[in-house]
Amino acid sequence: MRGPHNIWRLVRTGATFERTGAMKLALEALDAPPMLRVAARIMGWPFKWLGLKGDPSMPPVLRALTALGPAYIKFGQIMSTRPDVVGDDLAEQLKILQDKLPPFSMQAARRAIESELGRPVDEVFSDFSEPVAAA
Repeated sequence: MRGPHNIWRLVRTGATFERTGAMKLALEALDAPPMLRVAARIMGWPFKWLGLKGDPSMPPVLRALTALGPAYIKFGQIMSTRPDVVGDDLAEQLKILQDKLPPFSMQAARRAIESELGRPVDEVFSDFSEPVAAA
């Protein structure tokens, strides 16, 4: 982690996982030692209110990953192919991230990129066109 903003991202991620109920499930899926499970839940609890709520109609882990954004969704897609790491039940849930998410608008993508980079997309990229398809 190279800066304070990365610490904020870590806190936000943990808080979102705790707020959505995904923290407990993720720690169980990864077969974390009992002391680590307790420590993570205790450390995350005070920050729970900072976490993103996500879509309440989704299971907890999916809700957390989709609320946190595209990088976390991609991580979930990768983990869905590894039932040996996350377990069969969680891997099956994560498969939803592969092809059953609502589309992401080009305007939303452009705004997110400009917000992160602090500059207009046209200044940073020579070409930024609509995708033909997304995987």
